[in-house]
Amino acid sequence: MCTKRTLIILSAIAISRCIFAQEVVTDRLAGHELLEVRHAEQRVSLPVDPLSVDSLVEVRSLEVNMYNDTLRTITTRQDTVVEEAPASRKGHYVEIHGGAGLGNVGYGFLRKDLQLPDNANTSATGHEQAAVSGVVQLQYAYFFHPNVGIGVGAWLSNYTSHGYLSGEFVYEGTKQQADGKYVPDLESGIIDSDGEYYDHHATIKSWQERQTIHTVGIPLSLQVQAWGKQDKAGFFMALGAAPAYAVMSNYRVLDGAIEHWGKYPHRGGAEVHDAHEFGTIDYAGTHGKQSVKQFTATAFMDLGLLVKMSKHTDFLIGVYGHYAVMDIQNATLTDIGWKTDKFPKLNMQPYCGILPTKCVAGSALRPWQAGVKIGVHWHSVDKPRTRIVQHSDTTLQTIARNDSVWTSRIDTLQRVIPREVEQVQEQIDKLNRIYFAFDSHELTDESKHFLSQIAEHLKRIPNKIILGGHASKEGTRAHNARLAHYRALQVKYYLVDCGIPATRMKIEDYGSSVRNAINQSEDLSLDRRVEIIVVDE
Repeated sequence: MCTKRTLIILSAIAISRCIFAQEVVTDRLAGHELLEVRHAEQRVSLPVDPLSVDSLVEVRSLEVNMYNDTLRTITTRQDTVVEEAPASRKGHYVEIHGGAGLGNVGYGFLRKDLQLPDNANTSATGHEQAAVSGVVQLQYAYFFHPNVGIGVGAWLSNYTSHGYLSGEFVYEGTKQQADGKYVPDLESGIIDSDGEYYDHHATIKSWQERQTIHTVGIPLSLQVQAWGKQDKAGFFMALGAAPAYAVMSNYRVLDGAIEHWGKYPHRGGAEVHDAHEFGTIDYAGTHGKQSVKQFTATAFMDLGLLVKMSKHTDFLIGVYGHYAVMDIQNATLTDIGWKTDKFPKLNMQPYCGILPTKCVAGSALRPWQAGVKIGVHWHSVDKPRTRIVQHSDTTLQTIARNDSVWTSRIDTLQRVIPREVEQVQEQIDKLNRIYFAFDSHELTDESKHFLSQIAEHLKRIPNKIILGGHASKEGTRAHNARLAHYRALQVKYYLVDCGIPATRMKIEDYGSSVRNAINQSEDLSLDRRVEIIVVDE
């Protein structure tokens, strides 16, 4: 460590070697004008003390400032007056809404006779009930009048309902002749896996299905807001329409039990309830998704109460309603199918929900939803105007000043000499997981990953390293020694590609003579390895 006397001597030497550079500047600052300033400054950094081992003392800066100036002062005073902007609801708005309530997909089969499949008779009936639906909406609005504005945005909504079925579907594949025998009905035949015609009956004991349609839309609206005299609460209404696109529909059978049976000509026309694993099948839990890809036209209305939360933010609570029309005339409607993965021999098409089947009557759906909505409106506010009133008083003064300022700063820095070699070996020991496949010397992707990290640590030190190749105990001693040598060579070539000189590396092939220290079991894959050791020189 340097003594105080040494520091003083070093400082004096540095000061004696300073060459002062002078310049004349004129600087105008707020409140005064500085003329004819002569400034001299020199910064000196002294060398590191060679006697220091674990620490060093360094004169980081040495400054000598000399001034000779004439000062003339001008006193000014400024008063800033802020004029509040008048309160106004005109301007730009960002609105975020979220709503939930009851909705309905609008199947349109609220009738006694369902739309029949091409080859079926039915006594089944169906009805639909509303279920929980919701909407999330983000939009921009511009109020060109404090009470009236227009908005445009985007929403994600869903229409959910429960569909119920009851009764029986009869799929006809045979017809009875005058002599009482059944013969195939070639026009609308139902054929089983054995090529036989039959009549199939699906008796619905219970059926409840949840169906959901998801849409994305662009709402266009006319908005009205009216605030009270104290500007703390107000009324909000939005009316508009949204072109929307139905992107997906999904269904889930909540309760479904169907008894399947049939009449088979090759069994004498008898009614068979257990053929092809028939019987009562439980469809509960059956679910799936369909791609709808249909455009919709949606009308909507929002009504609510606005509450002022801050200067820029209002809170909305109210109600909303949506009514949409979806044309499915061009959609592919199929016969309703009851096949499930549990009964692969059931010779029918898989069940894929009520919506894409011919049970849906008409050529359009009428989805709707209504519920409670909350939201936040952020709006811009005109900034207050700032007016500056300036007062000026001038006082002329002549001041002769000669100053010399000597400034020095001495920093003591602690320098720790790291044990680089030991630190690098510790890091390499953590990454020494260079394993190979059985009877192979090809590097795996995982081994290349560890070798890339090991190479970065080896670049920190100049020491030589030993590459120890190992093999498991399978095979002859000569074969294992050769295999261990090739494995070490592969590691050497890869490290050379990573920038480690080949002259730093030495190969040792141990064959199968040295087990892996971490191998506490009979896992021979841990013995097929290369270990990297840093030589402490």
